Amino acid sequence: MRRGRLAILAGGLAALPATAGAQTLIWSDEFDGARLDPAKWTPSQDCWGGGNDERQCYVDDAQALRVADGMLRITARRRAVTGRAKPLGDPSAEQVGRRYASGRVQTRGLASFRYGRIAVRARLPAGQGLWPAIWMLPEHDNYGPYPRSGEIDIAEAVNLGVRCPGCRDRVQGAVHHGPSLAANRMWSGAARLGPVDGFHVFALDWTPERMTWSLDGKPYFSQPARKPFDQRFHLILNLAVGGRWPEITGRKGVDDKALPATLEVDWVRVYDRP
Repeated sequence: MRRGRLAILAGGLAALPATAGAQTLIWSDEFDGARLDPAKWTPSQDCWGGGNDERQCYVDDAQALRVADGMLRITARRRAVTGRAKPLGDPSAEQVGRRYASGRVQTRGLASFRYGRIAVRARLPAGQGLWPAIWMLPEHDNYGPYPRSGEIDIAEAVNLGVRCPGCRDRVQGAVHHGPSLAANRMWSGAARLGPVDGFHVFALDWTPERMTWSLDGKPYFSQPARKPFDQRFHLILNLAVGGRWPEITGRKGVDDKALPATLEVDWVRVYDRP
């Protein structure tokens, strides 16, 4: 979700390994209840912007986060909100205002994973300036603060459904790491997302040797699982509004007519490696 300086596509489709066979489910959320399970997820409440100049505040209320009908719905909308300029736990107490509110949930401190298969069935929202993401950050910064301990993007997309020259409806998988923010690098691959308004399964198969991303069961990107991707990572689901990536692509900026918009998550399932 946080952007690196350099994108490098590693491994063609012919080099991708097949998805592993029989696996054991070790953690999941089917969102069958009437509220977010506090034993599995913690909502974010801040206006930090993820280091990407995003425009939203993340809030914990029914307008932004709702569990019903077997689905988690994360909704972004035009709405004046005020909150902390830094994530919870940061010593900064500065309060800032934003014109957009949305939702973000994470499993940090509740569930983290190293290796296996992480799969999410979700429907991504369309609209200029929208940035849905399914991603992971290290549970502990064993190699140092970001980006030294890495980031794993299972699936993210911007400006889906926007019609313009050069616009493409694609989902991206990536890893980020580097010795400093200035030298943060990204290795990524992308696949065409179609239909945009449908549900899709976004998955990462992660072994000590390799990381492989797939869309609806079809692998599209592979990367060696070198350091720092030998540690435990926790899951994050969010819908950002604006930010450097979506606002400089597509038709540029944020289209308020696309709001409210919702990231719908049917289930999240994590399997142990065989």
